[in-house]
Amino acid sequence: MLEHQKVVLKAVSDDALLFEKELMKSLNWLNDMEQEEFKKWVRARFGQLYPFLIEQIC
Repeated sequence: MLEHQKVVLKAVSDDALLFEKELMKSLNWLNDMEQEEFKKWVRARFGQLYPFLIEQIC
């Protein structure tokens, strides 16, 4: 599931609204351990693109 959510976020990364929606959905679907890994990946991959959005959600 974790890898699938990474693919989804990459696919919607050009649309801030879709990115936010999928990010929130992803965090709801993943277990605690996967969430921590996912949050680190999101910050590293998209931190420059959506810093404010990521800080609010993650």
